[in-house]
Amino acid sequence: MTTLVPPAPVLPASPAPARPLPLGRLVRAELRRLLSPRPVRWSLYALPVLLLLFAAAAFLAHDTDVSAAWNAAEEAHRRYAEEAARRPAGSVEQLSPRYFFDDPRYQMAKASFVDLRAVCSGLALGALVFGIHSGGGDWSSRVVLTLASAEPRRLRLFAVRGALTAAVAAVVTLLTAILLVPLLLAVARHRGTLAGTDAHYWQVLAVIVVRAAAFVGAVALLGHALGMLTRSLVPALGCALAYLVAAERLVQDYAPSLTEFHLSGIAFAVLNEQLLMSRDKTDCVGEIACLTMREGTTATEAFLGLACYVVPVVALAATRFVRRDIT
Repeated sequence: MTTLVPPAPVLPASPAPARPLPLGRLVRAELRRLLSPRPVRWSLYALPVLLLLFAAAAFLAHDTDVSAAWNAAEEAHRRYAEEAARRPAGSVEQLSPRYFFDDPRYQMAKASFVDLRAVCSGLALGALVFGIHSGGGDWSSRVVLTLASAEPRRLRLFAVRGALTAAVAAVVTLLTAILLVPLLLAVARHRGTLAGTDAHYWQVLAVIVVRAAAFVGAVALLGHALGMLTRSLVPALGCALAYLVAAERLVQDYAPSLTEFHLSGIAFAVLNEQLLMSRDKTDCVGEIACLTMREGTTATEAFLGLACYVVPVVALAATRFVRRDIT
């Protein structure tokens, strides 16, 4: 008599450990993910148009009629002298017509730095929002679960995402400067003057552009780390908005010695050409900018101050991403 032995049950094979993606493939995938959101793409499409409008506004705001400006200055000086004659001697400062002269021309050697600083400051705000979206948006949509499954080495994933966010912001800043400077040159050629645009001017301008790219990239990295740390868009945006709105006044009131290291003061110091120029210097506009100018804050000091913002937030975000469960 033959005894039938039942077959042994087939146990399911244990899943193979996930293999990390090749670095090149990971970089390409993350870059596509960064640039795929519609607001990001539309912002990039709109940037050249905004720069054209910026240059058009500068073109319309200037002209080459210097004689009319001198006539207006002499008339203003005459009225001032008549008013001074009616006051007690010595109570009114004696001023020349040059004091009232406002050159209507676009002075490339001076105004281009001011315009570049304004544009790059706007890019820094946009980079902060871009970084927050890149770091916090994937948590609400649960995409980060898929990303962590595809790339099990979380620190590597965090580093690639942060580096790409900063690199995209920096490259956009460089391209913006490359497009803006020729537009300003056209404005100066037709509605201004190119006096003073010697080799030293172009060297300083190149340094400022490189500084601007590094600054905007660091701000984007700060926003990305803030989004990864809070794991949400709304709290990260709320923290950034609260800082930008309230911190400046609080620092001025309770820690005035640190005012120049508020983010706006750091931006002015990084984008300030005055310590590099050996001739005519632009005037400051705004309390923090003037304080930074008076203190002579260098770009090195400004970047060290910026590192005090970025490094702790990046370290905390990386630690939480690596060590805490993704839920």
